[in-house]
Amino acid sequence: MTFKKFKNTDIFHNTLEMNPSYDFVVYDGNVYLNNATGSINLYEGVSGSYPYIPVSADKLSFSGVSSVTLAEMEYGVLQVGSYPQTASISREYITSDAATITGTANHLNSLQNTLNYYRTMSEYYNFDYYRDSAVVNLISIPSIVYGRAIKKGTVEMNFYVSGTLIGQLKDSNRNGELIQTEGVGTDRVAGVVLYNEGFALLTGTWDIGNGFPGEKYNSATLVTASWANYGSGMNDGLAGTVVPSSSFGLSFEGTTKTQTLTLLAHAEKGEYNHSNNPTYKTYGQETTPLSSSMRYVEPRDLTIKNVVSSSFSDTDADFHKTTYISSVAIYDEHKNLIGIAKVATPIRKDENTEYSIRMKIDI
Repeated sequence: MTFKKFKNTDIFHNTLEMNPSYDFVVYDGNVYLNNATGSINLYEGVSGSYPYIPVSADKLSFSGVSSVTLAEMEYGVLQVGSYPQTASISREYITSDAATITGTANHLNSLQNTLNYYRTMSEYYNFDYYRDSAVVNLISIPSIVYGRAIKKGTVEMNFYVSGTLIGQLKDSNRNGELIQTEGVGTDRVAGVVLYNEGFALLTGTWDIGNGFPGEKYNSATLVTASWANYGSGMNDGLAGTVVPSSSFGLSFEGTTKTQTLTLLAHAEKGEYNHSNNPTYKTYGQETTPLSSSMRYVEPRDLTIKNVVSSSFSDTDADFHKTTYISSVAIYDEHKNLIGIAKVATPIRKDENTEYSIRMKIDI
């Protein structure tokens, strides 16, 4: 077997950045993502995976397993669990007295340093502005949705009533400010988005309903349509059918980076033109070696099968050593096989042709 070492010019390390699009719709207490269920599973497409803990003297167990139950289990028995790592967008309606459907004002207070860090981008990142606001509408986007960051300039929030768009927010300036571009209150800043952390904070309380009386967005009281009430029913504990007329859209692009390794394998002229495959030799020849206690001799003068195609049915074409490359094996420095790359169709090669085969691995 012939081994050939990769040169420095044959190895390339790259980072592939992708920006997948996400389109959430919230209606009647339900969340939809790209016209499907509104949650993302961290283990999507990975079947048969589950966590397990062997019972041992360490007394380790999953949450929910009592010490009594654990004591009754034999050592070595596997405790099997499941992967519930799913996540979706959610909303918290935080008022000045910390009254909220889910959570407390502590979730807002925990963003103080983060908000102030971005004050150089916009004055609307000043934490004091949100601490002193009567209402803060906190939208949370999990990182398993957007990846490394939300792409700047792609955030769009839509407010619908009976299917009619009454308001729209966009980060048009790519600085995190969510500016109203449609409806009553055009050009006003309704809040900010934290691209790297996956949060949006809305404080716009002006009426964008344009005559619409409003709905019970946060409680039993009828309130007007505003950005502070945007996303009602977004996994915030609000029961369905409470907000039958309003619906909400949230779209953006995420950012994911994948490390890739590209390898170039070269088959130059005069190389890789012999094969140990039995079909490489002409069929019917005696291939049994001579063997005794004194010697071992393999047959000589075996002919190679001529696979060169002829233009005439009754005449053989001139012989040329020809092989077909079907795969490339990759070995480490200790000559351990670590990978095989197969081509879709075997590549025909003779002594006068050369090829470079590119292989890419996503890490």
